[in-house]
Amino acid sequence: MTVRAVVLPGTPLLVPGAAGAATVLEEEREAALAALGRLVDGVPGDGSVPVVVVAPGTPLPAGPVRGPARASLAAAGVADAWVDPTWAAATRHDDRPVAGVAASVGLLALAGAGWAGPVEVLEVGGQDAAAARMAGAALARRGARVVVMDDPRLAAPAAVLDGLGLPGDDAEARAASPVRAGATSAVRWYDDGPAPSAGSGVSR
Repeated sequence: MTVRAVVLPGTPLLVPGAAGAATVLEEEREAALAALGRLVDGVPGDGSVPVVVVAPGTPLPAGPVRGPARASLAAAGVADAWVDPTWAAATRHDDRPVAGVAASVGLLALAGAGWAGPVEVLEVGGQDAAAARMAGAALARRGARVVVMDDPRLAAPAAVLDGLGLPGDDAEARAASPVRAGATSAVRWYDDGPAPSAGSGVSR
C-alpha cells in the first residue's frame, strides 16, 4: 500500500536536540519516522516522483520558499550543531534558500527517516485556504508524496489535504474517505488501502 501523505506537528520539538538535553515528543518522533519511511518507500531518488514538504510560511522579502531549500531552526533559537547528526543532513545545502521553521522540521524529519533524495518545499500563507487548496490539487496531479506540517491554529494545512482529496482531522471524514487513514499521537498518514468502515474509527 502506498502512503500518499503524512501529517506532522510543525513544532521544532519534534527534532531531536531542539530541546537540549530534555526528552520530549518521543512517541510522536517515532511515529513520524515510521510514517515517513513508508511515504518514501519505493520512491526513486531521481525526483521522478516528487517528495514535497508543504508548510505554513512566514512572508519573507523574497516571498515564500518554493523548491529545494535548506533546513534551519535558527529562527526558533536552535543552532544546527544541536540537531541530531542524521537529521542535520538537511541543513547542509548552503546553496539553497532557508526554509521557514515548520518546513525545516519536515525536511529534518525526512532526513531522519533516511531519505536522501530531492525534496521540494512549498510554503503557503497560513490562513490562505484557497491558495493551499490549489497547491494540494496541483500536487495530487503530479502524483507527489506529501508531508504536510500541521498547525491547528491555521487554515492552510487542512486546505492542502482537501486539495489532495484527503480528509482532515475528523474521524468520520476519514472513515468515508476513499483512502485509508491512520494516526499515532499527532502524526497522521493516508495510504491507498481500503477505507475503514463507518464507525470503525481510526487505526492506531
